[in-house]
Amino acid sequence: MSAKLYTFPISHFSEKARWGLDLANYPYELNPLVPGQHIQTLKPLVSDLYVPVLETDSGIVQGSGKILDLVEEKAFGSKASAEEKEMEEEIDNKIGKSLQTLLYHFILDDPEIVGKLFLLTPKSLSETVGPPEHFDLIALSLKRRYKITNKNLEVVKQALDECSKKLIEIYKTNKYFNGKSFGRVDLTLASLMGMLAEPKESPAYPWFSSVKMPDSFLKWKDDLEFDLLFLKIKEFYKDFRIQSK
Repeated sequence: MSAKLYTFPISHFSEKARWGLDLANYPYELNPLVPGQHIQTLKPLVSDLYVPVLETDSGIVQGSGKILDLVEEKAFGSKASAEEKEMEEEIDNKIGKSLQTLLYHFILDDPEIVGKLFLLTPKSLSETVGPPEHFDLIALSLKRRYKITNKNLEVVKQALDECSKKLIEIYKTNKYFNGKSFGRVDLTLASLMGMLAEPKESPAYPWFSSVKMPDSFLKWKDDLEFDLLFLKIKEFYKDFRIQSK
């Protein structure tokens, strides 16, 4: 059986896993899912219903970090150092998870944006799409899962800012985080912040370019002052995002 990778098309953690598998030339079948409808597919496989999930002959691997563990030597040429693993975890938590909370905070008031981003096939910017089926229940579930409250929004904004500024200082002088070659930290940053940098090589780009994001999101993004990171992310995508699926 060929391995199967279960993803959401716009999921940045899915992209992290997918990019690693592609770099390693790991054979897999891509199985994109619709949020909400994914429950029926994943329930027989895992107890916690989140993506990415890699189904292989030898078992189930869930989570982008564990999937990278499976292929890191083929993808990057060597195992990551303890410092790289620590930084990767910090980016996962302070950038990846923070941006999940912030993205849904900005778009859940616009069912059409959510409807477009949840499609399995992207539409054009001019096309209109209705809200996802059972949108009210999905919105409530997302608000709970990602703790979208005024208090937590301030917490995740601060976490995002702190981690991003730390990385800006590193990339001011380093081409790559480890100082020698493209590695797990570089891939993690690029995939998890790709929704802000919008590299055209990203598999999720057709979805995000199909919607006009709310003005509140665009102003918040403009005020971040993460331009150095956005340029670095676009560079990583141009040089290393080898599309195999």
